[in-house]
Amino acid sequence: MMQKNTTYWRCLNVLLVTLLTVGTLTAQIKITFPVERAVFQRNNANQASISIGGYYTQAVDRIEARLVPVSPGQGQATDWTTIESNPKGGVFLGTLTGRGGWYTLEVRAFFGGVEVGRDALSKLGVGEVFLIAGQSNAQGFFGFGAPAVNDDRVNTITWDNQNSDRTNNLTFSFTRLTAEGVIGPRGRSSWCWGPLGDLLARKLNVPILFMNAGWIDTSTQNWLDSANGKPVKNRINEDLPAGMPYLNLKNALQYYGSILGLRSVLWLQGENDAAANVTKDAYQNSLQGLVNVARIEQGEVLSSLPWVLSRTSRYAINTSSFTSQSVIDAQTAIINIPFNKSYPGPFTDNIQVPRPLLNPINGSIDLVHFQGQGLMDLAQAWDNSLQPSFFATVVPVSPRPARPLTVTCNSGNVSFNIKAPDGFVSYRWANGETTQTITVQGAGTYQVTMKDNAGNTYLTPALVVTEPSVRLPEPVVTPSGEQIICADSSIALTVNVSSVNTVTWSNGLVGRTINVKTPGTYTARLSNIYGCSSPTLSAPVTIKTISIQAPKLIQSGPYSVQATPDSTIFSFADTKVSGITWDWRQGGRSLTATESAIKVTQTGEFTTRSRVTFVANSGGSARTCLSPFSAAVLYQPTGETAEGLVVYPNPSRLGKVAIETLEDLTDVEITVTSLSGQVVYSGKFPDLKIRKEIDLSYVNEGAYILKLSSTTLKQSKRIIIDN
Repeated sequence: MMQKNTTYWRCLNVLLVTLLTVGTLTAQIKITFPVERAVFQRNNANQASISIGGYYTQAVDRIEARLVPVSPGQGQATDWTTIESNPKGGVFLGTLTGRGGWYTLEVRAFFGGVEVGRDALSKLGVGEVFLIAGQSNAQGFFGFGAPAVNDDRVNTITWDNQNSDRTNNLTFSFTRLTAEGVIGPRGRSSWCWGPLGDLLARKLNVPILFMNAGWIDTSTQNWLDSANGKPVKNRINEDLPAGMPYLNLKNALQYYGSILGLRSVLWLQGENDAAANVTKDAYQNSLQGLVNVARIEQGEVLSSLPWVLSRTSRYAINTSSFTSQSVIDAQTAIINIPFNKSYPGPFTDNIQVPRPLLNPINGSIDLVHFQGQGLMDLAQAWDNSLQPSFFATVVPVSPRPARPLTVTCNSGNVSFNIKAPDGFVSYRWANGETTQTITVQGAGTYQVTMKDNAGNTYLTPALVVTEPSVRLPEPVVTPSGEQIICADSSIALTVNVSSVNTVTWSNGLVGRTINVKTPGTYTARLSNIYGCSSPTLSAPVTIKTISIQAPKLIQSGPYSVQATPDSTIFSFADTKVSGITWDWRQGGRSLTATESAIKVTQTGEFTTRSRVTFVANSGGSARTCLSPFSAAVLYQPTGETAEGLVVYPNPSRLGKVAIETLEDLTDVEITVTSLSGQVVYSGKFPDLKIRKEIDLSYVNEGAYILKLSSTTLKQSKRIIIDN
């Protein structure tokens, strides 16, 4: 049980450390283009070039990216690929080519060969992008039994313009398509398009993105008139908002079609024209006119946009439904025009016949709109029309790359400029500014939407500034401790600033914290990722080092080896010695002794080093410095060792004598008496393991008796004091 618990906590600890590490790395780099669930139109080689951009919050010199399939078999993974080297200004942008698939996009940043940041989009697609247009059977309805969408790879835009109140407020964001959700800008419910997405995703093994500009009760003439700027009344004599229904189609083409690319427009319409007895020529002219305007108006980007046209005409009068051969013939005629890039969609008039009698929402007579299983059948008909040969031969509109931002520091280092690229007729920044270049002084999100002469949209990555002010602070260097360090150690010098700032030190090192081993004077200068540099250096910080020489080592007695520390340690100007301990070795084996002298009873080589603890004369924390190991001393027993008790020097000319014993003793008492029996010295000690020195310099010259008594040894020696 104990082993299981230990394993559990060890695994939990690893997980927590991993999560903390990933979180720390993620904070340093952020993808701002593309976004979650964006789908880029693939070409006929099953590839797309994906622009990848964002911002970073510390110095980096390389950005890499890769694609990893969300699930096995849903794409082809790429290796880590450098998308930009030496990015500037806190913003990066590069491209990565991916094959058709549903991916996790991963990005990582490096500085000096070390990974410093990582971010990811969990779901991103290279697949098929469609724009739906037409009338109510294209638009769809809520509450008509729209089927569930089962494949996670079927997506739509979040731009919801059902009320025509967000015509100029498109959003570059995406979501999974759901049964009762909106297919932006105006599609209501998944309708037949969600099931079609399931079928296509399964057949092609790529993600699908739908947009829907369909509009209930509209004719081809309504679409053409609105494309030509004329006011429009629909079939039931309602005034449509200015520019509608065409404006939703136009905006979707110019915005999403430009950025993501587009396989084709899917056109499902004809019921209103059939009910109005529109002739073949009239229908053909108005629909072809719409196709031409949509292509020409968008200029180079969308000038070859394919259209797929359903053959649709079923309408109802009272409780009877009818079809129009004139409308069907007009649709077919457009499809058959050479080089018109119009392709056959499904025949829908024979699907779910008769259509449901009643509208399930208001109970009115219907007989025109699909419901329930009819929507599944309609989806299957569209899927049958979009065969693999269509995707192999029909050339789509390719996505246009995101454009870079250029960041330059202004004089005074209190702001920087962000410049959008040249060649566009309009610029609109996320903060509302409309100039090509803006000045940034503090926090905000800075991204620009640009339009070309035709009105097509281009985006840049977003640069996000989190600091309230981009003014560079005056650098202040903080040492991690006392500025006097040991020669074999280091001290950390830190400038505590935001990660957007780079600290360059006077010794050439770069980083907010450096470890210093060399004595000297150090200063720091700041620069930031936006290209600004601090005008002044930090106040200088001086680091001094303590250097200790190796101790001297001698065989000091018959049972001892004695170390003497480097005498210069007692004369340093800024520090004083507060304690010394010792590390002893016999051959390659470490000993436990820490005194300056050790007891030795067997032949061998000994070395030692000193551990000297210093405190600054001015106060502060203590530090312990190590000397090098001494030269080895060979200990050899002397003839005196056989006696068990040795007292030396004898005679003693300085009045000090050392006492050593062969064995370690406990409960020791030492007395020294004159020959007449007068006690001149007495001392008790709990043990005697190493040499013991006693001071008899105060006694008269002459002979004395030194007596040692312990639990295991009692012995006396005659000694001579010769002061």
